[in-house]
Amino acid sequence: MPKISILNMSIISFIKSKTFRTHILLASATIIILLWVSLKALDIYTMHGRTITVPNLEGLQKEEAESLLKNMNLRASINDSIFDTGREKGSIATQNPAPGIEVKKNRTIYLTTVAILPEMIAMPDLTDLSLRQALAMLETHGLQAGRLEYVPNIARNAVLQQKFNQGTIEPGTMVEKGVRIDLVLGDGAQDTRVYVPLLIGKYRDEAIQLLNSSSLNLGQEFFLDDETDDARVYRQSPSVTDRRERLEMGSSVDIYYRSDSIFDFDEYLTETLSIETPDLRGKSPEEVFRILRDAFLSVGDEVFENNVPVSQAKAFSQDPDPEEQPTIMRGESIDIWYRRADDFPDE
Repeated sequence: MPKISILNMSIISFIKSKTFRTHILLASATIIILLWVSLKALDIYTMHGRTITVPNLEGLQKEEAESLLKNMNLRASINDSIFDTGREKGSIATQNPAPGIEVKKNRTIYLTTVAILPEMIAMPDLTDLSLRQALAMLETHGLQAGRLEYVPNIARNAVLQQKFNQGTIEPGTMVEKGVRIDLVLGDGAQDTRVYVPLLIGKYRDEAIQLLNSSSLNLGQEFFLDDETDDARVYRQSPSVTDRRERLEMGSSVDIYYRSDSIFDFDEYLTETLSIETPDLRGKSPEEVFRILRDAFLSVGDEVFENNVPVSQAKAFSQDPDPEEQPTIMRGESIDIWYRRADDFPDE
């Protein structure tokens, strides 16, 4: 018999032998045990199935947040800071990952804090600007208007001097963002009285801006519900709900507030600010403006038919119409259509 055939028979006999099967089983068992041990070791290394819930750190001081994360086997990293006057300096403003996210041990939590040092900006030059321009410039630079002081000067509502802490502040001087800048303005050297704006129903910031743009100052403030976050004007002194009031430029207006979340302003405003819709038909544009101004209403769209000159125009239609809408809220506008005065019958 050839040697190759004998060798093949020997291999086949070995494969069929008990010894071979025993070796195969031992090898398979060894491989399975090694795989199981490797997977367990990998689970232990990666902490498989064990996570940590990221806590809410917003509002905590930096040291408090770092200590809390350390106790939870997490790491802290301050990666940014922001300026925010509405939050406590040095506190945590935002975090990444967000609260509630499941992370592994030793995960780094990136924190953004509220800057401790105030944001500083260069004082703009407001001199010779109009009051309206100066207010816009202050807002653009993150500053606020302080007290308006009027002095005799032919340049009405022109900024003559800018002041901070009762002293003149030069353009380019670094100041803390958000501070109030007082303005010295000209009174026009003639009629120095201005109309008091209607503040009822306005939020505090809106009321202050409206007073400043009207050449008036904020006087005493009274929060009747001890709430300041959602305060709206409930009453003002002098009151203007009965008739127009005029004050000297730079005078103060006292404001009383109620909380928007406690007090029913919708019903109150309807009762307080509703007036009869004025009938403007037959009135000249000048008369229309005066009537609406005195009623705390405004002129909406004006249409002059056939290009009638303003001096020869009279109102023949309005929207809303007093017959269709007998009442209107102060602060709203009325659209007017005009025709030539000759088109109206003799009065």
